[in-house]
Amino acid sequence: MTGPSQCPACGAPLTDQARYCHRCGRAVTVGGIAERTPWFVAWSLVVLALGGITYFVVTKGSAAARPDMANAGAGAAAPAAGSGGAPPDISQMTPRERFLRLHDRIMTAADQGDTATANRFAPMALLAYGMLDSYDPDVRFHAGTIHIRLGQYAEALALADTIDAEVPNHLFADLLRAEVAQDQGNRAAFEKSRRSFLAHYDAQIASGRPEYQEHQAVLTAFKQTSAP
Repeated sequence: MTGPSQCPACGAPLTDQARYCHRCGRAVTVGGIAERTPWFVAWSLVVLALGGITYFVVTKGSAAARPDMANAGAGAAAPAAGSGGAPPDISQMTPRERFLRLHDRIMTAADQGDTATANRFAPMALLAYGMLDSYDPDVRFHAGTIHIRLGQYAEALALADTIDAEVPNHLFADLLRAEVAQDQGNRAAFEKSRRSFLAHYDAQIASGRPEYQEHQAVLTAFKQTSAP
């Protein structure tokens, strides 16, 4: 069976054996449904492929619109099993309050042996620390203890040096150095920090610095355990 000499749709010239137009793809023979079946199949595959691509793009975009830490205090900070209590809601806090609350969350988890929760909150706390508009020995000390929990001893010692430069003989500098030395099993460094702490303890406490009053229990405990 021969086809027409030109396409009835676009007018392109056709050979007698042509079954489809080489320009627009229209079926040009008189075979009915059987002749059009390949085109139906081809277009069905195209539609299915486009549908799959659209679904992938939409679902991927939807997932990207829901970051894990969209609300650092409520949505993202779901506690791990065994961590105890709800996560802190830090969305309405000042940057300093946010950092200190995250620090407390990390220390509590670490004391309970929940290293997964401590490690999960640590980067968030250090990010909050980096966003502070002012720094003092107290926040530096808290940041240093987080670095120690992460095994980042060089960063913790750098903060101890900064505290010492800002307030010479500050007790928090000795505390950080002693804790790093203890973690590393460096007895000589620990003893050096212990002696410095004891030598400056009375004068520093007499200075009445507010961070000493807030952490009096920690300072007293270290003084008692460090006593010769």
